[in-house]
Amino acid sequence: MLQTQTVDIDHVKTVLENSPHFESIIHYEYPYGDILSKRLVDWYRDLIFSINAQDENQLVLIRALDRSLYLYVRDNKYKRELRKIITADELTFESKERIKDVIKRLIEFTGNYENNEVREVSVSKWL
Repeated sequence: MLQTQTVDIDHVKTVLENSPHFESIIHYEYPYGDILSKRLVDWYRDLIFSINAQDENQLVLIRALDRSLYLYVRDNKYKRELRKIITADELTFESKERIKDVIKRLIEFTGNYENNEVREVSVSKWL
């Protein structure tokens, strides 16, 4: 039996407009055997397309996730630190609570990391 799948172009367009680093993230070439990176990229891709594109709060979340994952694929220091707080086993869609917990930790970590990086740069600049 042949199945067809309908794609809502407006939904995809809205998601991609709110995920400016989508291409960089999904095309990230992680090292062989790096399970966390593989699951994180797959989890991100599945998660952002499962949101309600009409809900502004969910769009804010995917913008924050996009920024977080972009840092992950571009900044090795960020990647090393993030590996301390998130494991590959946590990146599932088993329950909404688990998804919310991972998103919350990821966004909080990114905010703290960005604040610390700005502070370190400004402090070293004056020395």
